[in-house]
Amino acid sequence: MLNTAQIEQSIKEFISKNRKLGEHAGGSGHLAYRSLIKFTLDDLKEVKYRGESAIEVNCKYEIYTETEFLHPPEEDEFYTEHYREKYILDNSLKMLSRKVLSS
Repeated sequence: MLNTAQIEQSIKEFISKNRKLGEHAGGSGHLAYRSLIKFTLDDLKEVKYRGESAIEVNCKYEIYTETEFLHPPEEDEFYTEHYREKYILDNSLKMLSRKVLSS
């Protein structure tokens, strides 16, 4: 079975592409940076997916959008997105399924 670090890295890469993390510029030219924070994985579970051996894992994470405009710390929640998702991966870390449990 794959180790947790490999699975975590694979899921983080998927999230980075899917949620468009990194530097962004809006139409008006204002800058923002989206980053992954507070990432946690639940226990890995071996399952059968379409008759094949697979790994199921739930994760929770937040994405924080930092802008070039200052705001007080109590407004941080306004810039934070919360997610709970379930992933199913095969033994080569190929993403087989993703389900958003809450956002």
